Amino acid sequence: MIKAVIFDMDGLLVDSEHIGLDVMAECGRKQGVEMTLEDIKKTLGSTYAFSIDLYTRLYPQMDPRQLFIDFENSMHEMAEAGKIPLKKGAKELLEALKERNIPRAVGSSSPSTVVQLYLSKVGVLDDFQTLVTGDLGLPSKPEPDMFLTAARRLGVAPEDCLVLEDSVNGIKAGRNAGMQVGMVPDVLPYREELRPYCDHVLPDLAAVIPLLDA
Repeated sequence: MIKAVIFDMDGLLVDSEHIGLDVMAECGRKQGVEMTLEDIKKTLGSTYAFSIDLYTRLYPQMDPRQLFIDFENSMHEMAEAGKIPLKKGAKELLEALKERNIPRAVGSSSPSTVVQLYLSKVGVLDDFQTLVTGDLGLPSKPEPDMFLTAARRLGVAPEDCLVLEDSVNGIKAGRNAGMQVGMVPDVLPYREELRPYCDHVLPDLAAVIPLLDA
């Protein structure tokens, strides 16, 4: 039985991942560095601290902290302009959860300021009881700490929580937390080797609704 739902944000609740890949590559070019798409994808679902460490090793000629300053500024402008929309089925799922009095949390590797900006701009910030974000100093996904913290704040046992994710790091974090896991693929497609980490593979967030009454 599902007693709480924990959402990732980027690529799951808001359609930011496709945009973010292009923005990150452009921010690298500002420093004269041609970052590969595959390298950028390695950071999906990870905290900025993890990403900075990875980029430092992959591109030692680049200043990764300036990279993220430029990235955040560009994405902030896009969010303010309404260019980072809510993902398909999100509104319907959130309404269904409220109707059933099922508590909701966000467990995102993005910092709190970014999470609050994106969710407020698409009108769903107040739909969540708690936000667990990447600036809390918790270990990056695929470690389970972010999701376990969210469950603890909601007062729900991990095994009664459903994690919804689009990234490999995210679904592994959900499985490592001992939670039910639903993958809604976005930039990264579902692959058969991900089966051990997924209880459900769903085309969009509205497809989660039948699971609530199962």
